[in-house]
Amino acid sequence: MGKFIFCIGNKAKSPYTFQTTGVSVYTMEELCYYLYHNIDTLEEDLSNIALVTWIRNELGITDRADFLEQLMQRGAGLKDVVVSIFCSTDYYTEDEINHLIKEIDALYDMLPIERKKRHADMLMKFRKHNEAGFEYRSIIDDREFSQLSPVNQGNVYHNLAVLMARSGRFQAASKYFDAAYQKNHNKESLCQYLYALRLDGDDEAFEREIAGYSDDEELIRRIENQFYYVEDNREYNADYMSVLKLMEVSGKESDEDFWWLFDETLNKIKKIYREN
Repeated sequence: MGKFIFCIGNKAKSPYTFQTTGVSVYTMEELCYYLYHNIDTLEEDLSNIALVTWIRNELGITDRADFLEQLMQRGAGLKDVVVSIFCSTDYYTEDEINHLIKEIDALYDMLPIERKKRHADMLMKFRKHNEAGFEYRSIIDDREFSQLSPVNQGNVYHNLAVLMARSGRFQAASKYFDAAYQKNHNKESLCQYLYALRLDGDDEAFEREIAGYSDDEELIRRIENQFYYVEDNREYNADYMSVLKLMEVSGKESDEDFWWLFDETLNKIKKIYREN
């Protein structure tokens, strides 16, 4: 059975946007929802006095803004700031707030290198690919990297390889996928390693590596099915069709029409590449 929630404050005309994730919120309730589900990213965002100014000026909740400002001036920790925000509305129950407090405590019980990994994972989740890639490289170069479990070390390598593959750097990606599998023994990392070899055009290495897993029928079938699917469905890919259209009209259309279509297609592909 549902329940009524009495919202407090105004709905902001100008939202507050979290720098780490790029997510915007318009009400105190939306702010609480965001905080509850993104605790890994909050330490930097909640030390920003701009949030207090937004709560005061946009939401009109001056008492809470004044109290938060005092907390920040005293150097209060993340937990005190979060609890103060949550206590200003009935959006979450006392039990849910206590659960969140335990999550924050668990976060601070982690090793610093473990917290860095969680932060990098969150950046990747929100498609902050450049920032995530920088963070993963920083983790690998950190002298405390060895303190991560082998599985987590492998997952760091895997995620960095995914970012490289998305930008077309398949040779580098294959090396990191291979390193990932040696650590986490996850079949997904192994499959992505083999895909990257094939996409890089290193057929000799691909055939040599896959021959080593000839007794793993499930793996071989998965690899074959994936490449069959890509080959069979490429004609339905809008970008692929755009390139085919360019090839088709080359020499048939006027120079002006061809170069207009060329620019449109190239700009679209560049936009996707940059986002990845």
